[in-house]
Order: sequence, then C-alpha cells, then structure tokens
Amino acid sequence: MKSQTIRYYLNIVAVLILSGTFVAPLIVDHDLQDPTRMGKIFFFANWMLLLIPVGIISWGLNRKQPLDKLSFFILVLGIWIIVRGKTGGIWNDEKFFWYSGCFIFYFVAGTILKGLIKKRESQLMLIPVLIISLVVLAEAIHGVLQLYGMSRIYHNLFKITGTFFNPAPYACFLMASLPWALLLSSVKQYNRISNTICWVGCLSVCMILIAIPSTRSRAGFLGMGTVILVWSFYRYHPLLYLKKVLNSPLKRKLAWLVIPLLVLALGTGFFLVKKDSASGRVLIWKVALRTIMEQPLTGHGFNTAQATLAPGQAAYFAAGKENGNERMLAGSVRWAFNEFLQTASETGLVGLFLFLLVTGYALFYRFPSSMPRNYYLAIGAARASLAGILVFGCFSYPFYSLPATLLFFFSLAVLSAIRTIHFNAAKEACHITGQIPVFLASLLLMIFYAEQVPKQRYAYWLWDEADQLYQTGAYAEANASFAGAHPVLSHNGLFLQQYAKSLSMEEKYPEAIALLNQSTGYYQDEFTGIILGNCYQELGEYDKAEKQYRLAANMVPHKFYPLYLLAKLYNESGETEKATEIATEILGKEVKVPSRAIEEIKAEMQQLINNNASLQNSNEPEGKGQEACTREQTASCPDPSFTRKEVR
Repeated sequence: MKSQTIRYYLNIVAVLILSGTFVAPLIVDHDLQDPTRMGKIFFFANWMLLLIPVGIISWGLNRKQPLDKLSFFILVLGIWIIVRGKTGGIWNDEKFFWYSGCFIFYFVAGTILKGLIKKRESQLMLIPVLIISLVVLAEAIHGVLQLYGMSRIYHNLFKITGTFFNPAPYACFLMASLPWALLLSSVKQYNRISNTICWVGCLSVCMILIAIPSTRSRAGFLGMGTVILVWSFYRYHPLLYLKKVLNSPLKRKLAWLVIPLLVLALGTGFFLVKKDSASGRVLIWKVALRTIMEQPLTGHGFNTAQATLAPGQAAYFAAGKENGNERMLAGSVRWAFNEFLQTASETGLVGLFLFLLVTGYALFYRFPSSMPRNYYLAIGAARASLAGILVFGCFSYPFYSLPATLLFFFSLAVLSAIRTIHFNAAKEACHITGQIPVFLASLLLMIFYAEQVPKQRYAYWLWDEADQLYQTGAYAEANASFAGAHPVLSHNGLFLQQYAKSLSMEEKYPEAIALLNQSTGYYQDEFTGIILGNCYQELGEYDKAEKQYRLAANMVPHKFYPLYLLAKLYNESGETEKATEIATEILGKEVKVPSRAIEEIKAEMQQLINNNASLQNSNEPEGKGQEACTREQTASCPDPSFTRKEVR
C-alpha cells in the first residue's frame, strides 16, 4: 500500500510538471529580439530540462510500455527530418531548436499518460487539460482587453494579438485549445471540485468564442467550425439524429444536394470577404508547387521555405507566368500558407507522406466500442484539436508557433496513451528496444538544451540591443553587439540580414556582402536584394548591383523602391537611356497603397527624365540643341556639367 501511495504522488508530481509546459503561451520576454516568440521558446526549453528527467523516471517505472504504431510513425518522421537536414546543419536551425523538443515532449507526455492509465489514475489527466483551459482563458481575456485599448498590443497593424506576434497564431491557439475547454465543460458534476472544473471549461469556451471572431482570421473560423463539428460527433452523436431525420430516399437525395451547395456557398463567402488576400494565397501556393518540383523527393531541407519561396516568386514573375492581378497581390513570402505544401517543399514527398501517415492514423484508427465515456470524450477532444490545426494549416502556418505545435503533439500523446488500454501485444511490436532511440534522443536533447539555452538567450539579448542601437543611428555600437551574437546566430538568415544592413551603414561593404551571401541559404526577401545591390553599387560593381535590384523588383513587383534604386543605378553608371526607361515605367506604375514616399519617388523620377532629356539636347550637334536656348533663355538653360554632378 505504501509503495502504491508513493507512486500515486509521483504521478501527481509528473503530471504537474507536464502541465507546467502549457504556461509557455503566456510568456513574453521584452529583453529579447522577437519577444513574443523567443520568450515562449526559451521558457519551453528550460522547462524541458525539468520535464525530460521526469519522463525518464516515468519510463523507468513503466519499462514494459509498448511502442505503438502512432509513436513509431512519429519516430520515423522525426528521424527523416534529421536525416534530410538542411544547409548549414539542422542543429543550427532556430525552428529545429524548439521543434525537436516538441517531438520529445510527445514521447514524455505519452509515457506519463500511459502510466496514469495503467495505474487506473486517469482522473489526473484532467490536470493538464485544466491548465490549458486556464491559460487559454487568460489569453482570451487579454485579447478582449486589447480590443478595447486596455492592454498592450504586439503588432502595429492589428488590434488583437494576445501574447502572440500577430492574430493568426493567436487565433490558432484559441481554436486548438477549444476542444480541451469543451472537454472540461462536459465533466460530470459530483462535488465542488468537479463543479469548479466544469465552470472553468464553460467560461473558457465562452471567451474563446468571443475572442476568435475578433481576430478576423478566416483560417481561425474554419478551424473553429471543424473543432465544433468533430467534438459534436463524439459528444452528441449527430449521425443518429440525422438517420432519424433523413428517413426517406427523397430526404437523403435532398441532403446530398443541399449540403454541397451550403459548403460551396460558405467557401465562396470566405473567399469574397477578403478576395485579394485569398487570391494572394493562391499565388503563394503556385510558387510553393514550383519549389516542390525543383526537389520533389527530398525537398530543400527543414525550415527552408523562408529561403526558397521569395526567389521562387521572383522566378515566377520573371518568367511572365502570372495571371490577372497577381503582381499587385504579391508580398514578402516567408511561409507557404499551407502546411502540407510547405512540408513537401522542405522535406519532400517522403516527408509529406510520413506527416500524412501520422495525422491520418491519429484521426482515423478505430477504437473499441466499449471505450469508457471519459476516454471516449478525451479522444474526441484530441481529434478535434488535431483536425482544427490541420484545417487551419491549409491556409496559414500553425507549426511556426510553439503553443499550437505543443497542443498538436499533446493531442497525439493523448491518443497514443488511450490506445494502450486495448493494446494487443501479440499484434504489435512491444520490445523494450523500441524505446531505446527515444530514451537516447531525450538525453541528447537535454544535454543540448543545457548547453545552448544560456548562449541562445544571451545572443537574442544582444540582437535586441543591436537593433535598438541601430534605430538610434549608433551603427558602430550596434555592430559590436551584432558581432557578439554572431557566433551563436551565424545560421539565422534574418539576423545576418540585419547585421549586414548595419555594416553597410558603417560603409563596411565587403563584410556586409559576405554576410548577405551567407544569409540567402537561410532567409531571403526583397530587402536582401536591396541591401546587396546598395553594397555592390557603392563598390562600383554595377552588373552585380543590377542583378540584385532586378531580383528584388521581381520578388514583389508592385513595390516602387527596387525599381527606383535600379533607375538611379543606371543613371549613376552613365546608362541614361535605361535610367529613363525605368523612370518612365515607375511613373506609369499602378499604386497599391498611396503614400508620400511614392509621391516623392515619382517626383524624383520625373526630374531624372527631365534632366536626362536636357542633357541629351545639350549634347546634340550645334544647330539643334543650341537653337533651344535663345538669348533671353541663356540664363535658365541647364549647364551640362552641373547636371551630371547633381545627378551623381
């Protein structure tokens, strides 16, 4: 009895530590660059240093736990991601830093939850669910306060972001947490504790349903609808009611006609609400398909979309394959806005197949009909969360956000743990050797985090300091801070781009070029081409500068600045005809968002055209150009030598 009591309290401690991981969404560290993301990531990494030993102990106490099919598929997917790797080494990748921890979190959470089920202590599984519901309740309240200007917002363009960097990941977290709040709201009320748990779930559900519409995220709406449908299937068994309603052939035929029409109408409505945004998504998907065709089997490498999509978009427009108004819809591309396409682009069709194998098996493998009610509803919540994230991922980027990714792997862990109730050892491989790779990977990750977290956090602190110094114009001091962070962040493309920009402001052009050429393997956007073009131009390498300005202009064709720089480059290098041609193109260019900067660019381009025309007239043979200047006009006729100097 005493041994059982000790195990019971050990299980409580393990579940509490597991539940602490879900506090991560609330963390924002203002001392770091990208505080809303990196604060969460470093909290998670530090917490994993506590959770992994607990998982190892739990694994030791339950050594005979089998490696079920779902865990095996996830293990193979993780191995493939590591084997495929990326340029510069996958261990240097910022996303892999925390994404690998989510894989280990799945196995640790699964081990702890399986131990609870084995010891018939499944009621303790409500603890992490309660923490998730309380955290999402806090996030929803925070978002509503932001909406009314009563709390800090973390994006200049939006009114509601929670503690996230924009409304999309915020809406995804709310939506993915909704099933767990619904699970709490369905807890049977036996006493005060169960009553309190139920009311926490109900309050969380209400606040989520208020906050998600405020984000105006269509992917969030679709994900929320999916969550409600899947949960309703498990909670209320609507198919039984449908059978009673559709009790005649005519009614069934009408249902087959009406339901597709309703789905089509709903889809059309979502498309037309933000037609340009939806069309922009389609453009990005076309570009993503082009990148997949370049490396169809193995992909370009893990987390390489930020390095391949922008050049792919430039190639798409340079080839003249755009349709309709796509040039005006293009923007800076960092994500494919479709996790399935992005997975195929980064890890190839092999990676996509393994990802579909994991999610398909988790969503559709059959459970026994004799499943107890509490487990059955937990399965419904887990599958609703998974389905919501996957639907959201068809139009956005949930796996760029740590909180959404954590909920994804937690849902998988719950399904894996409940599956062991009716696990048939005769049909499944359950040797202890199946757990050894997971055990070793957990130890390696713990060592990796223990070594890297202090270094990474200090590097991001230096990056934030450098960014602030750069904004004040203290470029030498900013470069000193950038240099301090560089050994740790030498494979972070955005960091390298900003460091190079600061170096260029200090006129250290060769060093800036070296960093930018290195950064293109990890991150590219139009600013990469602009900064490279500026550096090459300052060094007099006009051909290379022209190439970079052209690349930047093709990445986002509706923008004026790259073409403006190209016109000035041609003018400086003496190619006045090309300069005039580009300036004329700028003057006739359609404006997407009117601004004072565009007006100034157009005014300067008009002046450039006038100056070049005057210069051309002054260089014509006598009798032509000189006829334009009468005695009365001599004082105002432009001096060619002054004009050249002014243009330069």
